[in-house]
Amino acid sequence: MPNATDDEQAIRDLDAQWGAAASRGDVDAVVALYAPDGSLVWPGEPAVHGTAAIRDAWHKMVKDYPKLSLRFTAERVVVSAGGDLASDFGRVDLGFDAPTGRTAMSAKYLVVWRREGGAWKVLYDSWNTDSAS
Repeated sequence: MPNATDDEQAIRDLDAQWGAAASRGDVDAVVALYAPDGSLVWPGEPAVHGTAAIRDAWHKMVKDYPKLSLRFTAERVVVSAGGDLASDFGRVDLGFDAPTGRTAMSAKYLVVWRREGGAWKVLYDSWNTDSAS
């Protein structure tokens, strides 16, 4: 039987790995965190589904936001009673180089994880800011 406390910590650890991989520009490591049928629901972009589309979206993110840095801070991780799904809600701090200099912003995120073969994989990845600016 899965242990919710261990699973919560595993997801928090995966959040840290995700941020580190994205901050290195390691798209392959980021994409490896997603389920093959995973989806991105990012602000201002059409939803994308599946590994190829997720890879393309992350390549675009790394290209459009030079020297991207991400840090996820989970505020609430809830593992389902069956231990096969988990929700991960929190804050993400983003930084990148813009023409005007280093830019930083914070946003909230919601990720749904699914256990696949004993490993947690991202099924849905969504984030947004508190304002339109």
